[in-house]
Amino acid sequence: MKPIAVHSCATVRAPAGFVWDFLRVYDNDLAWRSGLQKMAQSPSGAVRNGARVEETLRVLGRTVESLVEVRDVHEGHSFSWRVVEGSNAEGSRSVTPTDTNACRVDLVKRVTLSGGDRLLRPVISAVIRRTEHGDVQRVKRLLEQAWKDR
Repeated sequence: MKPIAVHSCATVRAPAGFVWDFLRVYDNDLAWRSGLQKMAQSPSGAVRNGARVEETLRVLGRTVESLVEVRDVHEGHSFSWRVVEGSNAEGSRSVTPTDTNACRVDLVKRVTLSGGDRLLRPVISAVIRRTEHGDVQRVKRLLEQAWKDR
């Protein structure tokens, strides 16, 4: 089955380095990702190739536990991730400078449904799209305020 693919982006009025420093640490996800209940990255700190992230997410009334592996880290710009235990999902995060004090944040997620979830594809797709859009707007507001308050 074709994956549900979502690409959310936002222009953040803060320098790319400031935004990257926040987005490259999974522990910060608790401050902006909807439904995220627990997060544990090993090793902790900035992402690196091979890092593992255990996360617990509450979505559509269900608790979903996943083990995520980080890969393709391009320091200062982007990284990819994929679920190695749990749902069938992968994606990426990137930060691209657009000005001295602004950048574009891109969040990409692809989820392949299986079993009975395939029957709920329209509902699950709408929830993923709404959640991802809300997440990128939340991180935009959070980082712009943090930059302003520094």
